[in-house]
This record gives sequence, C-alpha cells and structure tokens, in this order.
Amino acid sequence: MSGAITNAVIRSQAQNAALRALFYERLFYVIAGSLMLVATAVGFSPFLIHGKGFGGGEITRQIVPLVVVHGLAMFSWIVLFLVQSIFILNGNRRLHMRIGVVGALLAGVVVILGSATAILSIRYNPEAQLFGGPRFFLAIMLGEMLSFGVLVGVAIIYRRRPEIHRPMMLLASLMIISGSLGRFPYIGQFAIMPPLYVLGPALALGALFLILQWGMTRGFNRWYTVGYFAMLIASCIFIVIGHSAMWNQIAGAILRP
Repeated sequence: MSGAITNAVIRSQAQNAALRALFYERLFYVIAGSLMLVATAVGFSPFLIHGKGFGGGEITRQIVPLVVVHGLAMFSWIVLFLVQSIFILNGNRRLHMRIGVVGALLAGVVVILGSATAILSIRYNPEAQLFGGPRFFLAIMLGEMLSFGVLVGVAIIYRRRPEIHRPMMLLASLMIISGSLGRFPYIGQFAIMPPLYVLGPALALGALFLILQWGMTRGFNRWYTVGYFAMLIASCIFIVIGHSAMWNQIAGAILRP
C-alpha cells in the first residue's frame, strides 16, 4: 500500500514539474514577443511619430506610401506573434490556429512588400552609403526576406508540432526586426559596424533569447538552437554574397529601370 502511495506521489510530482516546464516555455515566447514589440515601437517611433527615416533622414519620397504600408505590415507581424503567444499561454489553441491563417497571409505580404521596398529604396536613392553601400544593403535585405519566408514556411509545415513551430516563428520574427533594432537608442552604432551591419543586433538579440530560454526552462530548445546557428551561418553567407562580383552584376540587373 505504501509503495502505491509513493508511486502516486512521484507521478504527481513529475506531472507538476512537466506542467511548470510547459508554462515557463510558453511564457518565454510571450516575453520574447513583448521585447520585440518594444524594440519595434521604440525603434520606429521617429517614423511613426515624425515620418522620419534612419538617423532622422527623409524617407525616399517616391515610395512613401509603400514604406508606410511595409512598416505597418512588419509591425502587425510582431503584434500578431505576441498575441498568438498569449493565446497559447492561456491555453486557447483553437483561436491560435484560426488566426494562424491570417498570419500565413500576412507573412506573404511582408515578403512581397519588404522585397519591393528594399529594391525601390536603392533604385531611387542609390547614393546611400550606410550599411556597406546600396548593393550590399540590398543583398542583406533580400536575404532577410528569403530567410523569413523559409522559416515561416517551416513553421507552417510543422504547425502541429509546437516544439518546432514556435521556435521557427520566433526566428522568423528576429529576421525582420533588424530595421527597428538598428534605430533603437544606443544600438544604432552597432547596426552600422562591419561586417554584420544591421544583422548584428538581431543576432545578438537571438543569442540573448537563447540564454533567456535556458534560464527559464533549464534547457535549450533543440530546434531554436539549430535554427539560430543556421540563421548565423546564413547571415555570413549573405555578407559574402553581398561583396561578390557576381552579386554586383545581379544587383545591377535588379536595379536597372
């Protein structure tokens, strides 16, 4: 009899430990989403309040409407990530899945608008020398859009496997907040430092998330860890490609009116 009671207590303790671990894992994504939303709101406050671009400069006048819609789409994605994380924390998985359809459509819009904004910004403002020059900057921006699309695609494919779905969505979100992080106070100088440029702050935040996740759950999510290092490698590849003669020719063709 005592042995049965002991086993029941052990099972109960194990179940409670598993529930606590699940709660902290879900809470981690809410915290990560909140931090990204703050970074986005603060970083883009000059744009949202005063209509100014990076460093207080003017937005390329030929594409102001496109830049505004692009910015709203990016901001909406970060808000959606946080809202979806809150739904999961509260156990509202059904609503999370329904709104996920909107997220998939929004992701496609972000890729299209982000790519178009990057190309047209360089086409109408080719003298921009920040972030390694216009053609290198274009390589980084298009690389970010490609990575974002791939990560969201993987997350959608594995939408019924939360251990893969959630970290892929977080990594995808990290890939598109380089602009807001680069405008964040005290980080701007980091965002114009070679060789990483605007990729540096996002990669740094991703590393901090890795540490935060370990601190909250006492373990690393294998998929987030693998995905983060894949993102790091991809960023290095974008840098190499951006400085190559081949990309210089490709960019010239893309930017040709």
